[in-house]
Amino acid sequence: MTIRTMIFSGLMCLVFLPLISHAQVDYISLHEIETPERQPLSVKLNIVETHEQGQLYFTLLNRNAETKLDYQRINNYMLRLKSPHYIIGKASVLVYEFKKNAWRRTYSVDISNSLIVSPIDKKILAKAAKIKTQCRLIHEPKETLWSIASRYKEKWNVDVFSAMLAIYKSNLNKFTKQHIGQLLKNAELACPSRKIITMMGTKAAMKAEFKRLNNTSSQ
Repeated sequence: MTIRTMIFSGLMCLVFLPLISHAQVDYISLHEIETPERQPLSVKLNIVETHEQGQLYFTLLNRNAETKLDYQRINNYMLRLKSPHYIIGKASVLVYEFKKNAWRRTYSVDISNSLIVSPIDKKILAKAAKIKTQCRLIHEPKETLWSIASRYKEKWNVDVFSAMLAIYKSNLNKFTKQHIGQLLKNAELACPSRKIITMMGTKAAMKAEFKRLNNTSSQ
């Protein structure tokens, strides 16, 4: 291949390289909430983008949960986003743009002030807050079930085997394959109820039950 041919081939490659879009969102804001309370959400957003329309992804953050939103372009300056769920309380639309081969969050649009909270919604929010603040056990990194139970047994007025079983029965999903000897590291543990604690038997019986579970759950 001659030098002239090589130069020509290189120039042709440059000509036919795909154009890289540098589009980005310069401005985005709430236009209006289209749906009434307790109905699947439909919301319009104002948007201004640089150059071409880029790749976007939207989610809704509400009640500590983030869910994907479907969206369509109404025109070059407005989007419509929809959720199959109705929204109550504090909520935000999160905007993600595809930059440097990854989705990156770039904007958050607060829509809380545009949502009406009904008396029924207030009850739901109060219930959620109650669940969120329910009792949790202290679980230090790499701490064993025996160690945790030893710390709480006197407070619950039970022996260490009863305390371990009470914790285990109240947090089955926090043990690998529900094996009483395989507590997940850094797992958030719920406090056992008073009913569960009072159902515990004698120390000898609880020790035997612990050994049985420790043997049979691993089979």
